[in-house]
Amino acid sequence: MKRENPIEEIWRIRDKLGAKEGYDVHQLFQRLRREESTYAGRLVRVAPRRAAGESSATLRDEPPRPKS
Repeated sequence: MKRENPIEEIWRIRDKLGAKEGYDVHQLFQRLRREESTYAGRLVRVAPRRAAGESSATLRDEPPRPKS
């Protein structure tokens, strides 16, 4: 029994989906958004990463008071 290469299966699926939308990138993304809305409760949203050197400390409106 010959096992198929998983990459070839992905290529086949990609080609099938592309053909359905006429290989139009805008149509493909609209379809993706429709699919995402169908499964919105099951999707994981990752918080954006901070830029290098960006502090996670919060800024205060007034300077801290000196200790007495």
